[in-house]
Amino acid sequence: MPDMRDSVDHLRPLNLPAQISVYTADRKDRFGYQDWPDNPLIRAERRRLRAWLSTNIPIQWGKRVTGITYDDNGVTVSFEDGSSAKGDILVGADGINSIVRQHLINRSAKDLQNVIPLATTIGELDLSGETFKRHLALGHSGIMCIRPDLGFVSFAGLHYVNPDGLSGHYYWNLMEYDSNVAKPDHWLQTASKQEKLDRALKITEKLSPELREIFELTKPEQIRDEQHIWRDLEIESLPAGRVVLMGDAAHAMMPIRGEGGYHTLVDSLVLGERLGELAQEDKFKDPIALRQIVTKYNDGLIGRGLQAVRDSRRLDLNATRFGPDGKPLPEGKAPTLKPLPDVDIVLGVAA
Repeated sequence: MPDMRDSVDHLRPLNLPAQISVYTADRKDRFGYQDWPDNPLIRAERRRLRAWLSTNIPIQWGKRVTGITYDDNGVTVSFEDGSSAKGDILVGADGINSIVRQHLINRSAKDLQNVIPLATTIGELDLSGETFKRHLALGHSGIMCIRPDLGFVSFAGLHYVNPDGLSGHYYWNLMEYDSNVAKPDHWLQTASKQEKLDRALKITEKLSPELREIFELTKPEQIRDEQHIWRDLEIESLPAGRVVLMGDAAHAMMPIRGEGGYHTLVDSLVLGERLGELAQEDKFKDPIALRQIVTKYNDGLIGRGLQAVRDSRRLDLNATRFGPDGKPLPEGKAPTLKPLPDVDIVLGVAA
């Protein structure tokens, strides 16, 4: 496998550590999370991470599940194109609207999902030159403003640095507290891009000039058309058998502190260990042993997942993070909010 950090780092080719800065009304210093030698943090660019995870794996894209059957001898998945696949275990890692989960527990995604009361406007733009340097200085990887006093939370994130190292692609989410966000007549359903941008500029006008800049640089055509409604889900029990879940299929949550991606990776590590136990003792055909192992996996999945979903919904940056063993990560192992150092920002491939 190629080196993970080099393969997925969204700051490449710049020589900067991953860093998420947090700005609040009651603190004037710059603080947040950073990749430290004794407290590592990796912020992965999604496409690069997917490519790395796909190394040497023959993936078939575009498959749509139409049916799942299983018994003591195995599990069969049928697809829309008429093909099927058989195996000992089916892992549903198909997101918040999981079809596998629907087959497993006979409940639709709509029945399970909770609406997060945040009305969200999203913008995307490229920054270059001195403007790019200023935003990197605010937070190498991203800038979070938590301003309940102004009625919003915002995150301006660096998606990736362009190959020349002189510019980067950013996105921002501006989230207003709004209990009516899911109503069909919500203003975001019909607002034009210009109206969305005007609203964003209005509610961020009391931010400091450097934190307002990314909103002010955005043009109407760089505002996304669709209304994004954040949702999460809480699953308190799962049947133990030949179908298991992981990631957003089991515990979709508000994206805060990278919790969703973190717990997906933990799910995969724990499930790998559990399947290894079955393989080592050649017990995939033993229904009692299989149920015991899957029950053990599900218990950890649900316990960690429920807590992370609830902490993320509260936007709790200081919430305890749990490891693969289900216990709180010891100090120094979990990302910790700390004062952040200022460094010289140098652009370019040789930076």
